[in-house]
Amino acid sequence: MKNKRKLAIIGVGPRGGYAFENLVVELAKTDGLSQIHVMLFEESGNFGNGKVYDIKQSKTNWININERILHLDKRAEIIFSDTTIPSFPSYHEWRNKDFNNLTKDEADTYPPRAKVGEYLEQRFQSLVSPLLSEQIVSLIKERVQEVRVNDQNKIILKTATNIYENIDEILLTIGHQPTETSKQIFEWDKFAANKRNISLFKSPYPVAAYLNSESLTSKSRIGIRGFGLAMIDVARGIADRFGKFTTTNEKTKSCKYLTSYDIEGMLIPFSLDGLPPAPKPLNAEIDEWFKPNAEQISDFENKIGNRSTQRKAVSPRFLINAFAPIAAEVYLGLPKSQLKGKMFFQEIERTIKTWMRNQKQKHLTIIPTTQSTLKTMQDFVGMAIGEETVSLDYCIGQVWRHCQPSIYEQLSYNECSEEVFAEIIALDEGTKRYSYGPPVESIQQMIALVKAGIMILEMANNPEFRLTDDGWCFQVNGKSMTVNMMIDSVLNPPKIEAVSSSIVKNMLTDDYIESVHDKLGILTDENAYVISRNVDIKPPIALLGRLAKGTVIGVDAILECFGSRPQNWATEAAKHHVAWLESTSVV
Repeated sequence: MKNKRKLAIIGVGPRGGYAFENLVVELAKTDGLSQIHVMLFEESGNFGNGKVYDIKQSKTNWININERILHLDKRAEIIFSDTTIPSFPSYHEWRNKDFNNLTKDEADTYPPRAKVGEYLEQRFQSLVSPLLSEQIVSLIKERVQEVRVNDQNKIILKTATNIYENIDEILLTIGHQPTETSKQIFEWDKFAANKRNISLFKSPYPVAAYLNSESLTSKSRIGIRGFGLAMIDVARGIADRFGKFTTTNEKTKSCKYLTSYDIEGMLIPFSLDGLPPAPKPLNAEIDEWFKPNAEQISDFENKIGNRSTQRKAVSPRFLINAFAPIAAEVYLGLPKSQLKGKMFFQEIERTIKTWMRNQKQKHLTIIPTTQSTLKTMQDFVGMAIGEETVSLDYCIGQVWRHCQPSIYEQLSYNECSEEVFAEIIALDEGTKRYSYGPPVESIQQMIALVKAGIMILEMANNPEFRLTDDGWCFQVNGKSMTVNMMIDSVLNPPKIEAVSSSIVKNMLTDDYIESVHDKLGILTDENAYVISRNVDIKPPIALLGRLAKGTVIGVDAILECFGSRPQNWATEAAKHHVAWLESTSVV
């Protein structure tokens, strides 16, 4: 390693893998791959795909973006010195399917996450194998526990078994991190400890943790905390363990659940409001109903991207005001919309603005939050497949989804105050029940479980709990049910002050990083390098992904992992290395 500059990437899932790929591409342009060694740390050993896209995970864990828009572009051939790294196909080419020529009425597909993981792993291995031979890179299956910066501004990394020193800079792409246990889970953990007849699982993943547990039997009664996408994976995984779904209508994705076990009332999901997620439109044809035109998107971007407007903003109202007329126009143009022709544009626009500030808003065009969970799921499915009148709230959510790329681009690294940006992120999070919804088939499966009596929704809306010798006793409106297994499917937000992992705690303590807001993540510049709370410290640390939420917006989706932010970091990191080569007269 003598006379080599050292760089480390900590967390080599999709985002870290793509950032590394871009670094190699940038360095190869200037013959900068000389005199560098890149250490890649991935504790799971799943280099390129990470834990989320583990190729060995259950097939019941689905991705939440349809393959039609899963544009993961090909990697071109890379040539440096006497080495050639072959190109790698795009996801669509790899799947050997021309998604651009599908008929618009063909249902979108959502494969298991393991399938996407295969693509990511193969893509990474095709890149890294030649680099391993040239000793440009090393793969390290260890969890980095501590980051230190010495007096020479060099990085020291500590794992459970090793210390790595004299690293010139690092990139953190560590994704979901453990957070401080909520009061409720803390109490439940104490309650369940050392009790053989009850079980608590504090994470929905990996599903194998409970699917392979001896405590899961046909006699189990299971509470599922949370009513989002992870809950669906949990319920689908358990249902697959005891039976199977059979599609009864390919067009609508309706299905039945069949089992030979007596598992009536096995699954009891619940949340603070009992509101289910809304499925995405079934196919490209229906999805286009909600897509703003190019002129609308351009005007929207100009309004929300205006730096003066951002600086003057005292709330997200400027974003809502820019969005509302677009959603109103789309709503009026729908083939099926409630009260169409009976409302003026201004009234629709006003209702949209009010609803976005308070989703409990009541209106004839909006699905009541007080109706049953099953009815709401059925209504949403009818809208998603184009057979029922579209409610205004469903329309808003789908239009917002189409506007999200513009929102994420224009409002990352904005001029808004910290408080206003925190409210903007909260606004975006508040739409996710609609904009990040599951495939139609997922909700049809949940409906099938309800109709089969396997899933009970009576306790879905903010139940009270009594802890008994037999387990958790749900209580709602005088009714009660007891479960002997509890699975927490709630994924905590990236509130940096609450993250409990040692690597984040030590960087906060040593002033290497600063949180943007007490409810948000880490402050970074436009090239992803962290901004210390100590102005005299400029640590050679960059960060991409979930923990940067608050500087950037829109960090969780796989398309964001393959977006411009990893490219921006790679360009800057490559410049640093080329500058070092020039300063040391190596080239």
